[in-house]
Amino acid sequence: MHRSFMLVFFLSFASGSLFAQNITVYKSYMDVPRTTDKIVDIIKEKGLIFFETVSHDEIAKERGITIHDTKVILFEDPNLTTELIQCEQTAALDLPLKIMVWEENEDVYIGYIDPQLMKKRFLIGECNETLSKMTGLIVRIVNEAIRKR
Repeated sequence: MHRSFMLVFFLSFASGSLFAQNITVYKSYMDVPRTTDKIVDIIKEKGLIFFETVSHDEIAKERGITIHDTKVILFEDPNLTTELIQCEQTAALDLPLKIMVWEENEDVYIGYIDPQLMKKRFLIGECNETLSKMTGLIVRIVNEAIRKR
């Protein structure tokens, strides 16, 4: 693991803008477009379903508002998603899985909310293995994205 690039803040982020959001954050060495493209490529290479990239900065721009690059990548492993929904149907509210890429204070970050948090959110008593696999999947995607090649 490339710890020199990894920043993990579960309760707060250095700038304070993500306070108490339960977000896991990694720092990227690339800009937002390259980081986003790399993550999407990894998702597709793994045979996962890529739904779309939501470009919040572009949406804001269309309304005459300027914000820093902010992208959210929507994807899923259909097998894991199906297993989780079979276990607890309301968990579908947090699906598909999401990875956010954004610029803040001239740095680029990758973040996600750990699927394990769905246990508490949806009172899931079972399916620990499925949630662990989802977490592992996101961690592998992000670590692969921040790995310099």
